[in-house]
Amino acid sequence: MTNHHPILALDPGLRELGYAVLDGPRLVASGVGALRFLPEAARLLEAKRLVRHWVRLYDPGVVILERTTEHPREGLSRVHRFATYVRRMASRYGQTVVVYSAQQVRKHLVGNGWAGKDAVAAVIAQRFPALRIYLTQDRQWKERYWQNMFDAVALALHHEAHPSSRSRSCG
Repeated sequence: MTNHHPILALDPGLRELGYAVLDGPRLVASGVGALRFLPEAARLLEAKRLVRHWVRLYDPGVVILERTTEHPREGLSRVHRFATYVRRMASRYGQTVVVYSAQQVRKHLVGNGWAGKDAVAAVIAQRFPALRIYLTQDRQWKERYWQNMFDAVALALHHEAHPSSRSRSCG
């Protein structure tokens, strides 16, 4: 039993919501909250419910998010508002909130900030062989689906490896 709290990392999305829970070197849980089949009006509520569930279930000390920005396209703007909600909710629960850009994470894991999602997934599958099954799928949409999980795991690994350069964001 550890005396610290695990990390909850989220790849925010309102079609698919990737998540990973890392406790030290151990990947405790990872997956994707599938939201795409819900009516658009219900996706945000379900995404919030999932995050609250994971926070209660795993009691993370840190919540990691991939950076989002305000965007003129409504769909992307909703994702940014969801990420803002997660930051505020986690802060209310007393968790540290940290935000990283996708480029920071890819640069650390692959050596190239503009590497593709498949390169990131391959590195993660080397570290956690049980995830190899998600690398190749029989349909392209399935590969895109599981990329959300790999992105969340990548965020957690990046955070674990960079304790002194953590860019905190609480609002």
